[in-house]
Amino acid sequence: EEREKYDHLWCIKACDIGPISTVRCQEEKAMYRLRSKLFRYFVINGLLICLLYGATEAIVGVDECQATRVIHFLQYPGCVPKPIPSYACRGRCSSYLQVSASKMWQMERSCMCCQESGEREASVSLFCPRAKPGEKKFRKMVTKAPLDCMCRPCTSVEEYAIIPQEIAGFADEGPFTTSAHFRRASGL
Repeated sequence: EEREKYDHLWCIKACDIGPISTVRCQEEKAMYRLRSKLFRYFVINGLLICLLYGATEAIVGVDECQATRVIHFLQYPGCVPKPIPSYACRGRCSSYLQVSASKMWQMERSCMCCQESGEREASVSLFCPRAKPGEKKFRKMVTKAPLDCMCRPCTSVEEYAIIPQEIAGFADEGPFTTSAHFRRASGL
């Protein structure tokens, strides 16, 4: 009966842990004492991965990554904060860690993140009533927002992917008012 609990763990050709800190391997039918911490680490991780991901294949999650409308307040000392419509990438993407099928005791990783697949850039003028003498009453600020969102490897986005907001056709959207610094805009 104890053996039945571990039958589904053979999906990675790993070894099951016996009750006296030994490992019984299916292919070699030999016993090895768990002497090194590294060996224990890989055996335990292999077992956990099998428990989490089932008998023959990993569970692949549903990618839900999209651009969501938000209100972003641009602020600068001495200037009136200005709410502007913007976008943020929100959602979830599949990531996994699993024992390699080809190289026993090695791990394969895939980390996917909900990221922008390009950026739009726009210039916004802030009114600065408390500007010092000689400084301008309007300060130009540059803001960026995602052009689109997608599940991508968890790395930074290259600068060449940026498309100015004016070209993307979002420069004429007017400001919205709200008290939050970065809030999801409902009904936009």
